[in-house]
Amino acid sequence: MTIGTLERDGLIAGDYPLKVEEVTVHGAGSTGRTEFKRGDVVALITGANGETPTLVDSRSAVSGANRAVGIMAEPVSVGPGEQTVTVMFIKGEFNRRFLQFGGNDTYDIHKRRMTEIGLLVRETRI
Repeated sequence: MTIGTLERDGLIAGDYPLKVEEVTVHGAGSTGRTEFKRGDVVALITGANGETPTLVDSRSAVSGANRAVGIMAEPVSVGPGEQTVTVMFIKGEFNRRFLQFGGNDTYDIHKRRMTEIGLLVRETRI
């Protein structure tokens, strides 16, 4: 995905200006894949390879994993030992029905934080 060519779909709920930021996704360990779907709400955690996104989860014991910072703008799959640069939305207006969270989390748990940083969420019929 090229920054500036984002298409509107069911995830985007309104006309509030979208803003994206590049993020590096690292493959998980030596046996697993790291995968994100468009609409995954993510936190950034710091590891051996620098900052990497993870699904936001209010019950995570990993430092920073409970603070939403963005919404993945495109699907991505990275194999073990690999990395790729993609983009996440850091501002915009989104359809609640298209958002995914880690664990058993819901939008209601992260509503305040998301609103504070400019990730506005609406309930739409799309």
